[in-house]
Amino acid sequence: MTLIKTSMLSAVATLIKVLSGFIITKVIAVYIGPSGLALIGQLQNFIMLVKTVAGDFLKTAITKYTAEYENDENKKYDLWSSSFKLAFILNFVVLMGLIYFSNDLSYYLFHTLEYAFVFKILAISLPFFVSNTILLAILNGQKQIKQYIFLNIVLSIVSLFIVIILSVLYEVKGALVAYVVSQAIVFFITLIYLRKETWLKLKLFLFSVRKENIKKLLGFAIITLSAVLASNTSMIYIRNYISDTYSMSDAGYWQGVWLLSQVALSLITTSLATYFLPTLSVLTNKKALNKELTNAIYLIIPIAIVISFGMYFLREYIIIVLYSDKFMPMNQLFLWQMVGNVIKVLSWLFGYILVAKAMVKYTVATEILFAVTFIVSSIYFMRLCGLVGVTYAYAVSSLLHLIVVSFIYKFKVD
Repeated sequence: MTLIKTSMLSAVATLIKVLSGFIITKVIAVYIGPSGLALIGQLQNFIMLVKTVAGDFLKTAITKYTAEYENDENKKYDLWSSSFKLAFILNFVVLMGLIYFSNDLSYYLFHTLEYAFVFKILAISLPFFVSNTILLAILNGQKQIKQYIFLNIVLSIVSLFIVIILSVLYEVKGALVAYVVSQAIVFFITLIYLRKETWLKLKLFLFSVRKENIKKLLGFAIITLSAVLASNTSMIYIRNYISDTYSMSDAGYWQGVWLLSQVALSLITTSLATYFLPTLSVLTNKKALNKELTNAIYLIIPIAIVISFGMYFLREYIIIVLYSDKFMPMNQLFLWQMVGNVIKVLSWLFGYILVAKAMVKYTVATEILFAVTFIVSSIYFMRLCGLVGVTYAYAVSSLLHLIVVSFIYKFKVD
């Protein structure tokens, strides 16, 4: 496929994903309310954690080496076999943990034992989640981009319908179940769609496990695991703190503004990932990096400001259209969340340089620093200022992250 066609299909897939997310959020807001949105946020972050630990972190390595071994089928099949067998072991461990600790997880995340069954369903669904991720990573590595993007669109649409139907029929319980089964259902759609592919044969995934393949697969895990674990753990902790200190509805208000914040950031980071990161990877001297960074700042920061403060000034309309009047108290949370967004984008410009230059140690350290700072400052500011303090904390921790990554760039990047 040409770059233009790929870009257009990717744009369509992203648009459908964003629109699906908005529709799902609206349905949850109307039928379940702020407290329900907070519960869904807890579950989503937890699913990200367990998916990553159970093998989702393998996808980058699988895509890279599948493409690299394009002309060496035995190496490719060895890699796929090692991936699935490693994922099987990890899934078994996580599955047993989810079943055994289902009551504890329900009480910690939802403050009730009522939803323990959700984690048992997740335990059964998880292998299908991860298997689907691996198949999509192989598809991407095989450069079958059209099929890859199509299946991602299917995932968004199937998730949309499952969440809507179960939320309307069974409210909170239905929404929670929808989130833990949707990707498992998509796995079977993926299998049916790819059934005629010559590479999708069971025997090609039963090659012996090679030690060097395991090392390659785990080599990509450090940044992915640290980023996912740090960000999702901090989100779960802060949401728990808000619900314990104030109420689950207050946690829902913060979840609402956080979701909008992430949408705003995703509109900007898409361009960073597609252009800025590859460009930085090939630059070899500090002068060229400085020039590219300056150009990016002049281009991207004004866009970030317009998007973020456009959302701030239109916040009441956004709340009514995307949520409901029950969410109007989140009005007070917009200003410093959007200030934090602009600072965060600027820090990511420096952070992408660390990623492009494979500065793993510094990248991991800054991710953990941001998560820890966010937790500590959230508790501090909420004790001083109430719920709005969590948005002060986001701005402050983003500023500290910016200071640290710019310092690393100045003194450690050649």
